[in-house]
Amino acid sequence: MTQSDNALFENLVKIHADSVTRVCYMNLNSLSDAEDAWQNTFIKLWRSRQMWNKPENELHKWLVTVALNECRDIKRKLFHRSHFDIDELNVTYTEDFDREVVTAVKALPEKYSSVIYLYYFEGYDIREISSILSANENTVKSRLKRGRELLKGVLRNE
Repeated sequence: MTQSDNALFENLVKIHADSVTRVCYMNLNSLSDAEDAWQNTFIKLWRSRQMWNKPENELHKWLVTVALNECRDIKRKLFHRSHFDIDELNVTYTEDFDREVVTAVKALPEKYSSVIYLYYFEGYDIREISSILSANENTVKSRLKRGRELLKGVLRNE
């Protein structure tokens, strides 16, 4: 491993760290679990050097996909663990978004919250979300539509 490889990897982490952090936190609702998923995601990037020279949008989609898979793996392991109350945490990287909207999105079932998060917070289009989630485009569209309806209901109740 050369110094230029280290510098390239550090630059990739700097570019994508915030986005991967948000994906992990939105899916896990726990800062420590999100940090674990974040770390595992970038370890996989370290080991997948062929991804380092991919176009930035392709690398970003790959990182989001890996992060979502890491979150799913952690959720499977969390079934028997106790958790801290997420409302007690003060997480600065979600302050850019309206806390009420973020809380409402996290209250939705995962299949809807993931699609809404990727569409509105990360800016992916239907085709890209379909690729990231390995789902049919029509499935993504219907989840997005249903998620919006559920989100309206949650926000009205609050």
